[in-house]
Amino acid sequence: MYQRATIVGIMIAAGVALSLPASAGDNAAQPPAVFVEVPGEMEFSGEMTARPLQLADLLAKGMHPADAQRRVQLAVDSLDGYRIRRYYPETDEYIITIPAGSSEDLVHHELMSTGAFEYVEPNWTVFTLVAPNDPLIGQQWHHNANRMNTYGAWEIFTGEPNVTIAICDTGVQPDHPDLLLHRREGFNSVTGLWESQGGQVGPTGNHGTLVAGCSAANGDNGIGVVGVGWNLGYRPVRVSENGQNASMDALTSGAREAVLTGGDRVANVSFSGVGASSVRVTGTVIKNAGGLLVWSAGNNGANLNWGDRDNDNVIVVGATDSADRLASFSAFGRSVDLVAPGVGVFTTTTGSTYASPNGTSFSAPLVAGLIGLVWSYNPDLTPDEVEQIIKLSADDLGAPGVDDTFGYGRINAANALAMTPAPSVQFNFPAGLPDIIDPSGGTTFRVEVIGSDITPVPGTGTLTYDDGSGPVTIPMQQVEPNVYDAVFSALECDTQVSFFVSVQTSDGGTANEPRQNIPGAGFAATAVSDFTVVYEEDFGAGPAGWTVGAPDDDATTGIWEWGTPIGTTVGSNQVMPNFCPVGNRCFFTGQHTPGQGAGFNDVDFGKTTLFSPVFDLSGADRYLVSYWRWYSNSAGANPNNDIFVVDVTTDAGQTWTNVETVGPSGAGTSGGWIFHEFRLDDLVTPSDSVQFRFVASDYDPQALVEAAIDALTISSVDCFAPCAADLNGDGVADADDFFLFLQLFADGDPIADINADGIIDADDFFAYLTIFAAGC
Repeated sequence: MYQRATIVGIMIAAGVALSLPASAGDNAAQPPAVFVEVPGEMEFSGEMTARPLQLADLLAKGMHPADAQRRVQLAVDSLDGYRIRRYYPETDEYIITIPAGSSEDLVHHELMSTGAFEYVEPNWTVFTLVAPNDPLIGQQWHHNANRMNTYGAWEIFTGEPNVTIAICDTGVQPDHPDLLLHRREGFNSVTGLWESQGGQVGPTGNHGTLVAGCSAANGDNGIGVVGVGWNLGYRPVRVSENGQNASMDALTSGAREAVLTGGDRVANVSFSGVGASSVRVTGTVIKNAGGLLVWSAGNNGANLNWGDRDNDNVIVVGATDSADRLASFSAFGRSVDLVAPGVGVFTTTTGSTYASPNGTSFSAPLVAGLIGLVWSYNPDLTPDEVEQIIKLSADDLGAPGVDDTFGYGRINAANALAMTPAPSVQFNFPAGLPDIIDPSGGTTFRVEVIGSDITPVPGTGTLTYDDGSGPVTIPMQQVEPNVYDAVFSALECDTQVSFFVSVQTSDGGTANEPRQNIPGAGFAATAVSDFTVVYEEDFGAGPAGWTVGAPDDDATTGIWEWGTPIGTTVGSNQVMPNFCPVGNRCFFTGQHTPGQGAGFNDVDFGKTTLFSPVFDLSGADRYLVSYWRWYSNSAGANPNNDIFVVDVTTDAGQTWTNVETVGPSGAGTSGGWIFHEFRLDDLVTPSDSVQFRFVASDYDPQALVEAAIDALTISSVDCFAPCAADLNGDGVADADDFFLFLQLFADGDPIADINADGIIDADDFFAYLTIFAAGC
């Protein structure tokens, strides 16, 4: 026994010795080249990714458990001579630094020769995949019926925001007007920090915003473009700090974090490097967690053939053009799963504008968006089932059947949704869902529950709501089997309410609508007694009552004016907007003349002021005010030194209170329409002389400053104590209410449960007599 242990110890020591980093003198006998850099696509980073042989795999091959454990330990011991920058337990991968005097090939040879590693490969620096193209506004041809047919898919389903797509990229512009809705908390995989921990997720380049729009640009909002999954959630995962390239481990760890921690169903990566072993291991981890990993095939025209497209747990996507031909730049081969449009894909970009780039970078997120749409339609599907639907529903291109040019073919969204089985339980809302909830209780909506292969259990329906004080679950009132009335109880007035409905199912489970109930993904409504729009101006018919110019204004150019703006750009920065977010007219600082530079007629040498009309807001205590604003001061020779100020007065301009100040640097200073909403009564006491002013200034003519305003809306928010005796809501407690109560009492209507003890009895009768006698 002692002798065997000694021999094993010698073997382990020898293995460790073999694995020690080579010194400069060892370089005389170089091993055969294994890795070759491709500039601008896959470059060395000075690091390697090493994954030991897996204990489960060794045991499955029949190795004795003790020997298998020693083999695994040998791998760990072999790394003792290396600096380990990071270890990822979910994939059992070590990121190690290549020692001075060694090389990628040497480290690979030294560690792999121990027989203890599954792979040792460079932690490649990989790049975004954009083929050059003039970024002019184009058309979203890829949605057409003879291509992806997303219009047909949207007739079936437009998605729900509780299914989220992780955009693992260069960061996403958070205030792009077409990406405002359904954004989830971001993650920075370079720093390892979530947004709430200080992780930065804004754009370091335009690539991430281009990609995000393909998957999830907001639809039916009257602005810009539409993503495949235009009602889905999306999560920015920033993997690059320079906007051009990223380390492989930043990409793979970011994708895993989004799925394993964030709960996302799809992770999209539009970078090179799909052939790395680490990508397939990450794909397996993500699939085992219930998600799917989508990766761009690449723009180098390579033949990808590392393995079977149906066996690697990564959806690899090539690109086609508008004629359904393989794009000239697209990779292909037996490892490519399918293709999607990738030439002139019209999508969102930084600066709150749009572009039509080329690249497999934009094919992959179209597939990711479709995967999210399918999963949103039926969240009970497994990852393998979703993958099969996406592949089998694709339009066959090229040689009949699956081939090594187009894989399964070009995705067809309508076919995919038609092939997706309906969810086991469906919820219908015949009269729609409430946007406003009476805080005194009683707001009701009808719920119909329909089962397919699983039967909803009658009488088990519940309504869960949360007005900020914690979730409350109450039974819904069954009208007939699996048809319910959901009735809200009393709520705190002037609060945002999130809610969802549920039923028990015959298999012992629970079905929810929205289908995956997660924080922030429920239905939303506002609890107020009355919500009335008292002023709404989109400037379409003219700026009635709005005025330009304060006595101390001194700007010589860029004076506020009304109309349709002509956009200006400096590099990738959109300085002046080229559209208005509501309607086609708004206020902006100085019209640009086509053919002249971006600095022509921007704000210079002082300030310019725009005044709203004076409003009588003395009729209520609470008001909600909103507007869209644009501000850019980040271009020119001396950027980020100026501010944009919004103020309010309640005494006809004698005193002003600041609503917001944008700049001189930070969020909101690089253009982009931003929606701002605030409670007026949080700042001032409403009066009969309320007015707003918008002030843009530039005291350095070398800077480029532009501002714009659109769609000022003022709404009164009323909260008043209800009169419990006024059952018919006419404002008085009279005989009509008394006889109505008698009828409700006789019918056993829950409204007659005055003391809310769940029983309608004599106690409720006498309780109503008491409140009726008190009157209103």
